[in-house]
Amino acid sequence: MIKKIYTLLILCSTVFGYGQHITLLKNYNPKAQELKHSLNHSRDSLLMECESTILKIEIFNEDYEKTTIVDAPEIKISLIDLPAGKFVIEAKLVDKSIIMDLIKYDFEYKKSTQSKEVAEGKGMMLDENLKLIKSTPKRSIESLLTRGKRKKITDRKQKYYWVINEVNNDLGARKTMKLVNQESADKMIKRNRLENNSVVGKLNELTVWEVYNTQQFMKRQISNPDFVYSSSSDFFNVDPYYSKETSIQNP
Repeated sequence: MIKKIYTLLILCSTVFGYGQHITLLKNYNPKAQELKHSLNHSRDSLLMECESTILKIEIFNEDYEKTTIVDAPEIKISLIDLPAGKFVIEAKLVDKSIIMDLIKYDFEYKKSTQSKEVAEGKGMMLDENLKLIKSTPKRSIESLLTRGKRKKITDRKQKYYWVINEVNNDLGARKTMKLVNQESADKMIKRNRLENNSVVGKLNELTVWEVYNTQQFMKRQISNPDFVYSSSSDFFNVDPYYSKETSIQNP
């Protein structure tokens, strides 16, 4: 009986160890010394302490985003519900932002992710709801992006952008293509800039084009995935609004 209980405890601890195996890649830059950051003893929470006020903490990658408002000199953030993967952490202080990286391991996650990415091949085209686009949508693109909700007409016309997001890490490579509005594009650009300054996201690529005619653009893009690389077009700006090599046009 004792032997069975002992064996069960070992199995439970093994499962827990794999499920909550987290590594924090600390920022050792001298400018980041004022922010003490580490994991707790059980490695399931992020601990931060600073001489000045920590305004907020953002934890994100391509598929996940969590913002915690702190407004205090110290914080403890639970990582138990954090999905497996590699993440960028941005700690926003009064006068600066400090970037670090975090990896949460899950071997089942890694296995399934690899097989999915290999199967996708050249990349996926997604709508704003992250659903795979296989043909030109019957509803207008604007309707899809606003989830079908009617909005009051304003003098300021909504802008839309075609983005190609390439994630490259030891789990494999993944390319996602989708149409987004201005707010989503700005968030993706901010995230890419932070990732490029981090260890886990420095190989990630993001290219953004402004689209003038969403319906005509999508019709051609779906039939020809290389349409976005055209040398000229009346339906979108062939010069990227944002890429790793260029800055945003007319900031």
